Amino acid sequence: MVAITDEMLAQMQISEDEFRAEMALWLFANRKASFGFARKLAGLDVWQFQELLDERGIAVHYDVDEYLADLKNLQILHT
Repeated sequence: MVAITDEMLAQMQISEDEFRAEMALWLFANRKASFGFARKLAGLDVWQFQELLDERGIAVHYDVDEYLADLKNLQILHT
């Protein structure tokens, strides 16, 4: 577990929500997280995350492996 303190956020001049979104964007752009996982981390719905990706010029890469990972995550969430 990684702990980001309020002091760290204040030093970065960023809110917790903004930090989560930035982490989600970085993870997705660097193919470390699927679209579904990244958008959940960011706390956004599908369309909001898609819009954020578009604003940042990050292309959506969604292949079969990512689809299967999202499917697995959905199954975990609904059990």
